[in-house]
Amino acid sequence: MILSQEWLQRYGWPLSLPTGRPLTIAHRGASFHAPENSLAAFRIASELASELWELDIHLSTDGVCVVAHDDDLQRMTGQSLRISESSWSDISKLKMSDGEPVPRLEDVIATARQTGCGLYLEIKSAGAGPAAWRLLDEAGFRFASLGSFNVTWIEELRQAGCPYPLSVFVPAGADPLEYVGDLSCEIVHLCWENASPRPQDLITQELLSALQHKHWQIVLWHEERPKVLDALMVLPVMAICSDRPELLKPYWQSVDCPIGVVCHRGANALAPENTLEAAQICIDQGFQFVEIDVRTTADGEVVVLHDATLDRTTNGTGLVRHQTASFIASLEAGRWFGDRYKQVRVPTLSQVLVLAAGRIGVYVEIKQASAEAVLNRVEAHGMLNQCFFWSSDTDALRWMRQKSPDIILMAPRWMYASIEEA
Repeated sequence: MILSQEWLQRYGWPLSLPTGRPLTIAHRGASFHAPENSLAAFRIASELASELWELDIHLSTDGVCVVAHDDDLQRMTGQSLRISESSWSDISKLKMSDGEPVPRLEDVIATARQTGCGLYLEIKSAGAGPAAWRLLDEAGFRFASLGSFNVTWIEELRQAGCPYPLSVFVPAGADPLEYVGDLSCEIVHLCWENASPRPQDLITQELLSALQHKHWQIVLWHEERPKVLDALMVLPVMAICSDRPELLKPYWQSVDCPIGVVCHRGANALAPENTLEAAQICIDQGFQFVEIDVRTTADGEVVVLHDATLDRTTNGTGLVRHQTASFIASLEAGRWFGDRYKQVRVPTLSQVLVLAAGRIGVYVEIKQASAEAVLNRVEAHGMLNQCFFWSSDTDALRWMRQKSPDIILMAPRWMYASIEEA
């Protein structure tokens, strides 16, 4: 069922939420882009326009609601410590891979309040449900839901009069109607991401009708495969989870005002600038152009780098123009951004054009490169009508115009005395 204004009003959720399409729930935050269940992952999820964040709650020995998926913090912090056997004093000393401490629920509530996002809590241990309810209530935070695979814990919350919408998480292979039984809940969450190569086929019209007959809202598993997401987005469900919420929030150009978006050096807040990984995110989110900077190497290759030197964005040093293409290709171009990107390399212009062909336009800023080499590569890939160009070297632009009269050039307003001159 798609959310209605009546449902939103009943549970105190924002009336401004979209009711004509599934909401986006960032799974453990934007966990593809930052450590799962971290404040950084939740903040990025907000920037990527997710309406809610899914987070996992365990209870420490002294009653603190700890935000973590596993009871053992080994995977999250690199140190083995069980939340269920530890006090918050001990847990708070551990650091996640981004250097931040493991968050408490209070920290996440405060961040959600700042960003306007909702909380979709999965209860992972006995007693965590009532404790989380108490914290939400004390904070006056209504935009939330509590859920669990453990039906008994949800039943206890309902019997205690919990006013928040309650969700039952249904594992793969289980019949939702049998799994939930007679429990009074508002949401069924189908965790079926690995149940089939095409899990969308499991959401039959018969199943949808049966769940709607129970007046249950439907939430679907975390999904990152674009083709599967395309099939899920048209279903009458409340929300879809994803590690990559941007996949559920494509940018659609308005018919009335078709303004394209140019992503500066790619999605450089989410991946290392001027890399294939940063460009791929722009493609996934449906933007119109990716901007790149190009330079020529000592042996004439055109590589994608902003700075004149290698120092800031690679583990190399010195001027780009003094190094060969093979040397630059051997460098790391992402570890500075985060360890998960340590294998990222500096791409060539040709590699970017191959990735972009038929998917996204390319804005090429010629920093210190051979205009002839740039034009030759773009023409060789048949991408001239998909690209536009700029350089502070106006002679290079004039040369490109003479060689290719149909080329699209960009003229920054600040460089010229008038629009006409530009």
